[in-house]
Amino acid sequence: MESPWKPFLRENMRNPYPMYQQLRSTDPVHHARTGEWVITRYEDARAVLKDNRFLVGNRVEWLSKASAQHMDKWESFAVIVEALKSFLVFKNPPDHTVLRKLIMQAWSDKAVDQIIQENISELLLRIDASDFDLVSGIANPLPAMTMARIFGLPAEDYQYLESLSHKMIQSLDLYLTFRQIEKMEKATREFIAYFEKQAVIKKAKPDNGLLSRLLQMNDGLVPDHELIANCFFLFISGEETTAGLIELGLYHLITQNKMNSNWKDSTLSGLATDELLRYDSPLQIVVRMAAEDIMLGNTLIEKGGAVTVCLGAANRDPEKFQHPDQLQLDRSPNHHLSFGSGVHRCLGDWLAKKEFEILLAVLHERFHHFNILSAPQWKENMSMRSFQSFHLSCR
Repeated sequence: MESPWKPFLRENMRNPYPMYQQLRSTDPVHHARTGEWVITRYEDARAVLKDNRFLVGNRVEWLSKASAQHMDKWESFAVIVEALKSFLVFKNPPDHTVLRKLIMQAWSDKAVDQIIQENISELLLRIDASDFDLVSGIANPLPAMTMARIFGLPAEDYQYLESLSHKMIQSLDLYLTFRQIEKMEKATREFIAYFEKQAVIKKAKPDNGLLSRLLQMNDGLVPDHELIANCFFLFISGEETTAGLIELGLYHLITQNKMNSNWKDSTLSGLATDELLRYDSPLQIVVRMAAEDIMLGNTLIEKGGAVTVCLGAANRDPEKFQHPDQLQLDRSPNHHLSFGSGVHRCLGDWLAKKEFEILLAVLHERFHHFNILSAPQWKENMSMRSFQSFHLSCR
């Protein structure tokens, strides 16, 4: 029997939900031909994410194998492998606990609303509201500008950092070509060089930015190279997830005719954001590895087994959500898994939601009609779901 798990197909990248539904109803713990276990049911996905016996890090192991396979006298992927090993998302307790605590203590949300408001105002001045690309005009630059200011970096550097982020975010994808790994390696080297240079400046002249606070509070808890790696990890994770939420969120609100005055109700706004995240999550897939033999329901996941958790599938499980394929902006409760769960739940989820909700409020204040001028062009990435371009008009 042919496997329904076909993440390489372009139609599944653009709309994975029929594939998810087939897997969830016929084989919810599916052993794929590529060797990993594919999880599509909500309770199974939540169990894997909360069980510390399922470790992160198999992404690093995969790249390590690719590095050894392709290594020759003039090229090596050692830099990117070492950086990924340092990323918070690929660390397990107790190292993960120490690093996450340090970041949370250093990361203040003071003045973030004002930063976001100012960035949105600047971006809206640049666009022609009668015809603009939401992706390049707002969705991509807004989180990059915001993260640059939160870190205390030069404002003019955000475009350079944004371009590096788009190359690095592929580290979260499941299937990569040799050429993609080469681009990631180059971007990693540039990110490291940039943040090392900025670290020297901040040590000489401390300020209240996130980078400066991390350097001041570290005091030997985390090796310098790990701290630098996690600075650019925070930058790329904060940027790509937020951009995806802005793009997908506005797309579904407009196509389903839900851009209306209800958004002025702050309570509904918070509920609606969670529902948009559940309905079509920017982060579709996360991966884990079994540290020992583990029973998942009636299925044995053997030690070393790779597990692909489909967050987008879990978020549309009819056993958890009533009418899961409908967008219900007042859905409550809504315990979606779009930011993960357990110790590796995304620590920047509040920032992504805040940027999206402030942007919506500003758009509703300035415009009354929103039209899609052309069908969005999808990025061909199974793990991170977003657009290449998406043209709108507002008036």
